[in-house]
Amino acid sequence: MPTLREGYEIDPALAGLIRHMRAIDDYRQVFDRLQASWDTLTLLGQLSGNATEMSGPRSAFEKLTASLLGHLAKETRDKVMTDLRIKAQNAIDVLVRNLFERTADIGFLAADTDIREMLEAPASPEARAAIEARFRDYVAKYSVYSDIVLVDREGTIRARLQPHEAQQARHPLIDEAMTSTGAYVEHYGLVDFVADRNALVYAWRVEDAAKRPIGVLVLVFRLADEMEGIFRKLLPEHDWTVLGCVSPEGDIIAGSCPIQLPAGLKLSPAALQGRDPVIRLGGRQYLAMACRTVGYQGYMGPGWLGLGLIPLEAAFDQDDGELGKSIGEELLAAVTSQAGLFSAELRNVSRQAAAIQGDLNRSVWNGSIRQAGSTAANAAFSKILLWEISSAGRKTQAVCDASIGDLHRTVVAAIMEKCRSRAAFAIDVMDRNLYERANDCRWWALNASFARVLAGPSPEGRRLCGEILATINALYTVYSNLILFDAQGVVVAVSQPSQAHLVGQPLETEWVARTLALRTGQHYAVSGFEPTPLYDGAPTLIYTAAVQSPVGGRALGGIAIVFDSTPQFAAILADSLPTDEDGAALAGAFTILVGSDGRILSSSDPRFAVGDASPLPVDPAALERDGDLACIRSFEGKHMAVGAALSKGYREYKTSDGHRADVVAVCAVPLGEVASDSAARPAAGATSVTLAAQKPADGVEAFEVATFHIGRHWLGVRARDVIEAVDIAGLKPSARKAGDGLLAGYKLHEGQPVPVLRLARLLGIPDASSDEQQIVIVRAAGRTLGLIVDTLGLIPEIAASELQPLRELTSKTDVPALGVVATRNARGEPAGMLMLLDVDRLGAKLQGEGGPALVQAAE
Repeated sequence: MPTLREGYEIDPALAGLIRHMRAIDDYRQVFDRLQASWDTLTLLGQLSGNATEMSGPRSAFEKLTASLLGHLAKETRDKVMTDLRIKAQNAIDVLVRNLFERTADIGFLAADTDIREMLEAPASPEARAAIEARFRDYVAKYSVYSDIVLVDREGTIRARLQPHEAQQARHPLIDEAMTSTGAYVEHYGLVDFVADRNALVYAWRVEDAAKRPIGVLVLVFRLADEMEGIFRKLLPEHDWTVLGCVSPEGDIIAGSCPIQLPAGLKLSPAALQGRDPVIRLGGRQYLAMACRTVGYQGYMGPGWLGLGLIPLEAAFDQDDGELGKSIGEELLAAVTSQAGLFSAELRNVSRQAAAIQGDLNRSVWNGSIRQAGSTAANAAFSKILLWEISSAGRKTQAVCDASIGDLHRTVVAAIMEKCRSRAAFAIDVMDRNLYERANDCRWWALNASFARVLAGPSPEGRRLCGEILATINALYTVYSNLILFDAQGVVVAVSQPSQAHLVGQPLETEWVARTLALRTGQHYAVSGFEPTPLYDGAPTLIYTAAVQSPVGGRALGGIAIVFDSTPQFAAILADSLPTDEDGAALAGAFTILVGSDGRILSSSDPRFAVGDASPLPVDPAALERDGDLACIRSFEGKHMAVGAALSKGYREYKTSDGHRADVVAVCAVPLGEVASDSAARPAAGATSVTLAAQKPADGVEAFEVATFHIGRHWLGVRARDVIEAVDIAGLKPSARKAGDGLLAGYKLHEGQPVPVLRLARLLGIPDASSDEQQIVIVRAAGRTLGLIVDTLGLIPEIAASELQPLRELTSKTDVPALGVVATRNARGEPAGMLMLLDVDRLGAKLQGEGGPALVQAAE
């Protein structure tokens, strides 16, 4: 297996990437320096006889740091690859949703009455001018098209939007559109009568009343313009990522950087298969990720892939910025154990580091106990050595914790960014969807048959309008109903036979008057998102446009399109849920759409009903300023990563057409439980064992105290009464109980069973067990006794005069303690209250003697 410098083994898949990860190399250098300290201490330990106390932790730390560096490298790579995957996936999925609308457009427009009549009549300049004016009207509403070409049965170009020298269309797509059994023809490539470069076009035949083909209509999609807009939204400023759209054969369709990824460039198909994340392009190495679309309503697009690239030299230099800084230590502690966020291997590294440090703490503590009261010549040297060993362990643990913490922070920041990205995706797709709705109603209102029937209604005319609406609704499945109404607001025709009872009924709603007041075909009206009988009493949006008289600009009536909001919004939110690498939604994740009033428009989680207040309100001023945000919130007892994005519109929609509706998409992922009882945790710094740096002056009567922590309480016993601290593993439960369950069980020590006392229960301290629990073996009342403690503490030397007898603090005489000591740090500041226990009286407690709890007595 390749190595990361000397002594560190890594995954072969990382061998070519690791040298670009500067943060990993920084940690390696720190670990190298610590390893040198361990080597020196090992040599000194051999001189003092303490080598056996540290050889185990030293070796374990050495293996752990190697494993940790490997995990850091893997997670660093995976974060970058995940970011590439999100961007590439979003790019191709947004494009495919756009193209899905185009497949419906071509079917509808090819059935337009005016276009059919133009092909059936003899060619004339006047007819061509009229139909080309209609094309301009269409593109004024659907600005995604650069050209529209109408070809007759003989291949003669009868009308088009853009000037071009071609007079005939002989491309094979014309014959395919004339004879295909599908619903449209989608083609990408050179089309001689369109342009001298590749173009994406949609074509379909125009039929006469007898369903015989009489020509072909071709829509030319503004692919480069559309891809530029998609890339711009996905790539923030100063982002090194390059995005592209690529065919399965490796042909670049469009790229976000014309220098690094120009259209027409050819990549090896193998580079798109993901076997090696590194590809070479133009003399530069890139990390690469290619993604297939998930499709939309069964439509998979032209078969293209989204491609994400980032130069290898810059891939691992992008930090987490403000997102990383917003993640505090409490949150990191809460999320570390979450199985869904971190791999089992990484969680095991954290546990191993804590376990090794616990073993080292115990070794140092026991070494200090053996030196307590010693007058041997090397006692002082041994204590200093133990202090240095402890210091080396703490430094190693600190670096391990810092590196793991940085990694956890990176993972959490990545989830926050994923939430922001998915919220932005949801709102962008919603804007694009509603852009089409605003266009549809305006274009359909131009249908000549509607104006004729509204100007001179008849039963046959109403039937014809109903058929036209039904044909449109069959192509555009996002509507629950299409309604044509006259100048009095009375329904003339509907698209759904089940809604035929509406015909002849007046529409009693405020948007009818607003629609009839519209004076041009470029304007539309839209209802509020509210319940309506036109949608079975559920809330939805209804887009409307006026049907104008051919002369005078008078509104003859209008068309109302009832958006099928419930399944459409639900599909958008379902597709926006953050997922893992296998495509499964992250556990507990949800997305919602929220209106400007703070009420829910749609939710992926059934707990949050439409119309309810948003469970995660966001700052509207921050969204207005930044457009989107990511943060950590507390919700239902959990830390939640939250991303939010404000509706920004799409093309003309909500940017220049006068319509404004502030909708926010919110995406949330649970990160971990919010700690409910922080008071039960050991005090900060309680897990680190150090030796007292200060001691009483020479000649002052003093004694050493072996201290430990239970919850936030600092307790101790005389060091001379301690045999050693041992691991709690192997504790055998007792068959009998003593003193209300004070006896925890028996621990085999030096071949003999030792009774172990639940010290917390005896002292009236709430049980707050930790992963670092130890058993302190003491000599008590002529017998050996074990005490369960949470963590080991300092071993200071205390002047006898500093011990304040407990009888001076309380009148109770049955408390198993000798007294308390008010301690101070090196600067002379108060450093806590230490309570010195009486081991003999603790032993008596186990035999059923004693009185009330120590903590209660001392209060």
